[in-house]
Amino acid sequence: MQPSDAPLPLTQFTGTAPLFPLPDVTLFPNVMLPLHIFEPRYRQMVQDVLQSHGCIAIASLKDGWQSSYLHRDCPIHETVCLGSIVADQKLEDGRYCLLMQGICRATVIKELATESPYRIAQLKLTPDVYPQQPVIDRKHRSQELVQYFREVFGDANLDAKLLHALEAGVPLGELCDVIAHSMRLTPEHAQELIRQTDVDQRSDLVLDQLKLQCRKHPQVSSRGYPPSFSLN
Repeated sequence: MQPSDAPLPLTQFTGTAPLFPLPDVTLFPNVMLPLHIFEPRYRQMVQDVLQSHGCIAIASLKDGWQSSYLHRDCPIHETVCLGSIVADQKLEDGRYCLLMQGICRATVIKELATESPYRIAQLKLTPDVYPQQPVIDRKHRSQELVQYFREVFGDANLDAKLLHALEAGVPLGELCDVIAHSMRLTPEHAQELIRQTDVDQRSDLVLDQLKLQCRKHPQVSSRGYPPSFSLN
């Protein structure tokens, strides 16, 4: 793959981005998602994005999407993740292999009526919120999350970048997203976490999931960082 320009600073975000709906895939900020693009409409989307700001909003499809997948009104969850293409490779047959980096949570305000074959939406960015009066000890919570993560995934061959994120004292919100990305969450739990902008509350949810996995499936394999390619 060829590396693309650095992720778009949020101060330069224009407020609109293409929507890329995917089944059972949730992109979290601060993590990487490999994508294999083969549908003609999304090949065009990637070509257009690479010539402009390089950003795509990854949206999760709602239940029942199969009957309307080809239509522009196929139902999606309104909370998305704005991502930046950090590496791309165009194959001889026109398909693309991409590496997306999650930048920020966002809410779909409205979809725009355009002539493009793919969907474009006006977005409201929803960055992490750290309440001025925390309800938890954030340093202790970070240590707690790392402890439970190691109990659940202690035998996994974790990527060096994931280990660094777990050990380097990253902000609690980022730590929660990296751990959430690595767990095998149900689509419902993934959506619950991507919707939660309050970092203290998000950490409660992540901790609950780690404790649940620790009880049910001790020493399981994580999804890795990044996971294998997702198909559109």
